[in-house]
Amino acid sequence: MAKFFKIGTILIALWAVLFYVVYPAFEWSESAKPPFGSSPEDSYISIQGTKPKDAKVKAYSTFYGGGAECKSFSWSASDGKKRPGGKARLRINHNFASDENHYELRIPYKNFISSGCDIKLYDIVVDAENEYDTVGFAELRIYPPRMESDKFIAATSFLEAKNCRAKYYDEWQDWSDGFACDYYIGGKVKKEGVFNAYDIRLDFSQFTDDTTIRYDITAGDNYRTESKSIQ
Repeated sequence: MAKFFKIGTILIALWAVLFYVVYPAFEWSESAKPPFGSSPEDSYISIQGTKPKDAKVKAYSTFYGGGAECKSFSWSASDGKKRPGGKARLRINHNFASDENHYELRIPYKNFISSGCDIKLYDIVVDAENEYDTVGFAELRIYPPRMESDKFIAATSFLEAKNCRAKYYDEWQDWSDGFACDYYIGGKVKKEGVFNAYDIRLDFSQFTDDTTIRYDITAGDNYRTESKSIQ
């Protein structure tokens, strides 16, 4: 019995060391790493523009790859099947801008080899969120042309999500849970009142370290800054 209690005491002590020392140290080490884009050796494109002061802008970049030497597999969320090929999805949320009314995200774009797979940039998704719309608004989905017939715009095009606002529904006597925005390209309206997302195509093969995508997000009259639950 004494041996049992001794082993139990040792296990509890080990658990305490892991919980209070090792895990916090690991989390500190991860958080202490400089964000991607801070080193002169990092290759990236920049997505930047204006934003509402309270909003946080983030991006997701997805990479896919395969090839004869590829040893990785990925799972399909649609059918649950395993397929050959590597996949990486990166979340970029560090803001390099110098003030709260602007943002700058630095996105990796270059191909790389992982487990024998030739991994290439597949898409980029940008959106904003705040206390009212925690799911995300002003979502912009950026794809390369997949087919020869696909039309694309220049990476230097001026992109905007304007008049982002909540909508009031008379039949429910309630406000929407998120924001709708109007999308503009080059100063011309392309789609209005969009709650979900807007898609564009850019030629990823033309990306360089000097590429800057300008995407402004602006608030409308019914933009909210507080959580809907406390209004």
